[in-house]
Formats: sequence, structure tokens, C-alpha cells
Amino acid sequence: MDMNIKACIFDFDGILVDSETVLVKLWGRAAGEYGFDFKDEDFFLCLGRTLADIKHIQMGRFGPAYPFENIYQKVQLYFREFIQKNGLPLVDGALDIQAYFKHHHIKMAVASSTYREEVLFRMEKAGIADLFTVVLGGDEIKNPKPAPDVFLRAAQLLRTKPEACLVLEDSENGVLAAKAAGMHVFAIQNLSPITSRMRDNADAIFPSHHALLDYLAG
Repeated sequence: MDMNIKACIFDFDGILVDSETVLVKLWGRAAGEYGFDFKDEDFFLCLGRTLADIKHIQMGRFGPAYPFENIYQKVQLYFREFIQKNGLPLVDGALDIQAYFKHHHIKMAVASSTYREEVLFRMEKAGIADLFTVVLGGDEIKNPKPAPDVFLRAAQLLRTKPEACLVLEDSENGVLAAKAAGMHVFAIQNLSPITSRMRDNADAIFPSHHALLDYLAG
């Protein structure tokens, strides 16, 4: 890696924890209970978005009769029940990436659109609460992704210039936010498809964490 990287900023859902594969099913289940056919593509549109953005997207998709608040609360309830029972799975290879950067003395942070309290809860359930000293949630910044705010704030807390930061993302909004922050960004494919805008803006795209690790180690 020839980018003189001093810090790595991890997106959370889809990069560290495999929450999205669970949540997409729960959104379909909850919406279905109210008679709405919620498809995987409807979930993809919401990745990397704030709650207000998600509501706007889904109301536009399903119309004014769509009971967003009720469905959202059910998703949160079902997700908590799932986590309490099963824990929260990590994305395959995520710990290897974290260990690589730690070994090479690269500073690390988590920067998510999800609210901080929820991120910390999920980190605890995934067993990674002690791996990152800097954790930022979407409620701690003014403008959400694709604005660069959360990544610029993470760089400040890491005391690292934006151009010396690498961001790991799996959503279009995240890639655009990292690019707007003037940072290097790698896109790692998880649940959502790689879009043309991601291809145009990411420094590189990897099909998995293991492929990224091979690249870093090589």
C-alpha cells in the first residue's frame, strides 16, 4: 500500500459487524406484517443513511399509508431480540484487518451513520468493544453521509490529516463521504451491490476482507 496511511477509519455495519444480513430480513418481516412487500433493494437504498433519510426514502417508495414509525420500532425490537439470543456476527475477516493495522501501528476509529449508543451496544454484543478507542455515531455530527462530517471528525480525534486516512466502506454514501473528506477509501463488497458511483470514487474495490488483507500484506 503506497499511500502513506497513518489512520484507518472503519464504517461499522457491513464492515465490522454483519448486521445488514440480519436487518434486511427483519425489515421485510416487519413491513410484511403491515401488508407491504419490502424487498432487498428497498433496504439497499437505506444503507449509510440517517433515520430521517430512511423514513423519507421508504415513505416515497410505499406512500403515505406506510406506517414507518411502527415498522421501524418493530425492526429494532426484533433486532434486539436477535442480538440478545445470538450475539452479533462479525464480518468474516474483520478482526484480521483490525489486527493488521494494529500490528503496523496504524491508528483506528469507527465512524457510523448509526447512533452512537446503538453502535456501542452492537460492539459489545459482537465482542469488539475494546478494539477501538474512537467511536463516532451519526447523532454526533451535523451532516450525515454523503457529507464528510463524520470522517473529518474522526480524523480530528485521531489527530491525523484527512489525506493520511484510509476509510473502509461498503455503501455508496460512505464512499462519497470519504472522498469528500479528501481521504483514501476502499470499498468492500458485502450485502449491497457495488454501484457505478462507488467504482468511480473508490481507490480500490475488494470482494471481501480477505482479498483486502492479501492486498495489504502483499
